[in-house]
Amino acid sequence: MLKPRFSAEINFGHVMQAAVLLLTVGGGAVTSYISLRGDIDNLRAEVEVQIAAHDLRIRAIEQAVEQRRIDERDFRAEMRGALARIIDAIADLRTQIVQKQDRR
Repeated sequence: MLKPRFSAEINFGHVMQAAVLLLTVGGGAVTSYISLRGDIDNLRAEVEVQIAAHDLRIRAIEQAVEQRRIDERDFRAEMRGALARIIDAIADLRTQIVQKQDRR
C-alpha cells in the first residue's frame, strides 16, 4: 500500500499547479459574478417595465374613476332638476284638478 510523503520542497510544478488552481477558481468566480450582474440588470429592467405598465394602468383607472364621479355628479344634478320639474308639474296638475272641482 502506498503511503503519501509530504516534503517542504516547492518546485516550479507546484507553483504552476497553484497558479492554475487559483486562476480557475478566480476566473470561475469572476465569470459567475459578471453573469449574475447581467442577470440582475436584465431582471431589474424587466421589473421596471412591468412597474411602468402597472403605473399606466393605475393612472388610467384613476382617470376612469374620476370621470365616473364627474358623470355621476352631473347625472344627479340633472335628476334633481328633472325631479323638481316633475314635482312642479304634479303641483300644477293638483291645482288644476282642485280648480276644476271648485267650478262644478
